[in-house]
Amino acid sequence: MGSVGNLRYLAFVSFLLTSTSPAADGWIRLAGSGSTRCSGRVEIYYNSSWGTVCDDGWDLNDTEVVCRELGCGTALSAPQSAHFGEGTGPIWLDDVGCSGSERSVTECQHGGFGTHNCKHSEDAGVICSGEKTFG
Repeated sequence: MGSVGNLRYLAFVSFLLTSTSPAADGWIRLAGSGSTRCSGRVEIYYNSSWGTVCDDGWDLNDTEVVCRELGCGTALSAPQSAHFGEGTGPIWLDDVGCSGSERSVTECQHGGFGTHNCKHSEDAGVICSGEKTFG
């Protein structure tokens, strides 16, 4: 009887390790034409939808926070005007103002989720130095 219980437990643990969790509010990803793991259009998951960030006030401090949040080194450039193509869905953040020390871009000053005066032609992007290597 014990081995059956152990087998069920192992199957459950294996399922937990291999299943992909749904995105949670505040998750961030990079997307768009020519994007890589460490460069692309900034997209944020909020209220069950992926959306973009407007480039009003977008600068290297904002990019620095995104690069660090993604484990992608330091900020090299803060592309504006949908450099990586226009996103779809909501525009979640506008007038982002990071000091550069925040843990997440969602912790930076902004006008509130979904409050903006932008079009997707103003989607913000990042170009980071790349993944950190250790050793």
